[in-house]
Order: sequence, then structure tokens, then C-alpha cells
Amino acid sequence: MSAKPVVLVIAPQRAADPDLLALFRSGGMSVSTVAGPDEALRQRNGSHPDLIVFDTEMPPPGGMEAFQALRDAYHAGLIVLCRNADSLACILGLEMGADDVVERSRDPREIFVRGKRLLARLEEAQAGPSSPRMVAFAGWHLDTGRHGLTDPNGRPVRLTRGEFALLAALAASPGQVLSRDALLDHVSHREWAPTDRTIDVLVNRLRRKLGEDPRDPRLIVTVHGVGYMLQA
Repeated sequence: MSAKPVVLVIAPQRAADPDLLALFRSGGMSVSTVAGPDEALRQRNGSHPDLIVFDTEMPPPGGMEAFQALRDAYHAGLIVLCRNADSLACILGLEMGADDVVERSRDPREIFVRGKRLLARLEEAQAGPSSPRMVAFAGWHLDTGRHGLTDPNGRPVRLTRGEFALLAALAASPGQVLSRDALLDHVSHREWAPTDRTIDVLVNRLRRKLGEDPRDPRLIVTVHGVGYMLQA
């Protein structure tokens, strides 16, 4: 990550919230805006953002493929702004690998703080954990140092940052039930709200990647009214 973090804001007609842009700039960050993911992809040879704020409806202009290409092109934190926390836009953003989703109506200062926290987590992840280790469960191996997961046949399985953080939290306490609030704090460093689907979406994504039957999951188990548990 550069000494002066670079923030790229994607907004229709580049009409991003001026207060949010001012907060990023006053926080010592370099900020630029583009009108859509296609424009951002055209500029990728000259722009290396550390954080992308996606302020548009989902699916975005250019479709979900454009969003996926944008996420794959940059090793940057990705925040999606959407109308409501439980809206299809937020769920789609999480499904496609966003690190965080925020209601557009929130105070720009909250969005700015969440962006700063995400940048701090990314910088910490780049430095690596103080005590990296390999965690094994049901034949799977989670490498906390390299942020990697391999299946029982030794094949690598790609995880988003949110998926990895969630699985690492569950794997650190096998056989123990973790609440959605505790998991969300680990993944995004924020409090859970009843309308927040972040953890549920990430759990569903992880179950698919672990080859789980969604009707009868055996590894990541739902404890109704409490949270989730990784079977030891």
C-alpha cells in the first residue's frame, strides 16, 4: 500500500458525494472519480487504488461481469454503497466479493471511517499475522499466513477477504458457537444489526466453496437464534 492511500470512487456521471470526497482528502488520501466500472478498467494501467467505493445501483452498468472484472483487476478494498442494508444491491455486492456494504444514506463520516478501517485491515493483512499457522478441519487446510485454503485433494480454493476472515474466525474456535455480531466484528469491525445480511451471505458462499449441501450443512452449522459453528 502506498504512503498516501489512493481512493477510487465510482459514481454515475462522477456525481459522488462531495462531503465524502472531502473527508477522504482531508484524511490524507488521493481521490479520483469515474462514471462506471468500464471507465475504471480502461484506466487500470495508470491507476492503482488501495480502496474502491462503488456508488451505483447493482447490477452495475456493464453488468455483473464488469463488477467481477473490476474486483479481479485491482488488489484493492471494495465498499459498495446501496439504498438499504437488506436490499438486492447489498446482497449482490456481497455475493460478488465486496469487503463491506453501506447504506448510501449513512453519514459520510461513517463511510469514511469504515473505509479507513478497511485500509488498516488490508495493510495488516499485507504485513501478515504475527503467528501464522495452518489450521486443519475435515481434510481442509487453512493457511493463515498466506490467506490460502486447500481442499482435501490439495487443490487451492480461492476465497475473498471476507470469506477468509469469516472462516479464520470459525476455525480459530472449532466446536464453539459464534454470534453474528462477533463474526461481523471480526470481518468488518462493526456491529451487527437485525437487517444486516453480511454474515449470512458470506456463510452461504463459504458453504458452496466447501462443497456443502445447503439443505444439510455438516461443516458450518447454523445454531438458530445464536449464530454459526465450525464442526470440530
